[in-house]
Amino acid sequence: MIPDLTKKELAEIAGYTYRRLYTIDRDLPEDKKLFVEGKDGKYSLSFFVQRWVEYNVETETSESNDLDIEKAMHEAVKRRKTEIQVEMLEGQLVEVSAVSKLWADIAATVASRFTNLARKVAPSLVMMGSAENIEEIIDREVRDALEMIADTPLPGEKMDMAEERDDNE
Repeated sequence: MIPDLTKKELAEIAGYTYRRLYTIDRDLPEDKKLFVEGKDGKYSLSFFVQRWVEYNVETETSESNDLDIEKAMHEAVKRRKTEIQVEMLEGQLVEVSAVSKLWADIAATVASRFTNLARKVAPSLVMMGSAENIEEIIDREVRDALEMIADTPLPGEKMDMAEERDDNE
């Protein structure tokens, strides 16, 4: 007949402190508890050994599974990083900072050209007598400003243009 033991005696058999086993036991589901009460306020040694082995096996396999999952996630991140680098090299992807800088430059150009438009065309308009001539001058200036904006190179094109200039020189 297998004896029933105290929790401290079971902890000594497992090679752990009672406090550590208590913490482990507290976090386990009811059907996997290490301490199963037997007779006289003591605990079943047979249940303890079976559940202690089961707990250790589950812990070991879950750690190795966790490591496999971590390795797989790491590989997925490395693959995604490589895909992004390839997309950047092919010109399919640009950095957010480059796009932000480009739009800031475009906005500055628009603001500059259109705020100076009245000052630029006013001297020409003073002597104009017909609305058609005034319209033509304003239209030309607006179109020049819009063409300048349209000619703004994209982030990838800036690099290509700089490389072409270097090649030509």
